[in-house]
Amino acid sequence: MSGRPEEASGLTDTEAKLAAWWKDLLGVEVVRPEDHFLELGGNSLMATVLSNRIENELGVEVSMVELFNTLRAVATLCDELRQEQNA
Repeated sequence: MSGRPEEASGLTDTEAKLAAWWKDLLGVEVVRPEDHFLELGGNSLMATVLSNRIENELGVEVSMVELFNTLRAVATLCDELRQEQNA
């Protein structure tokens, strides 16, 4: 091991997409499933940008409050909302 924090392997497709968006918005190199948006430096403006990106690219609406959670929780919510739409 290099001693560098690494992302967990085995991310779901949605987790991987969100992690890439979080890294871009927050200017961080690593996002893990248990990381919180606010704790990584996110704010309400960034959450608005993220919410718009999720709506445009994943086709679901996620409130800013719901974004202030872990990466895994946000990804799970997005997946659940997408399944409901397709039901």
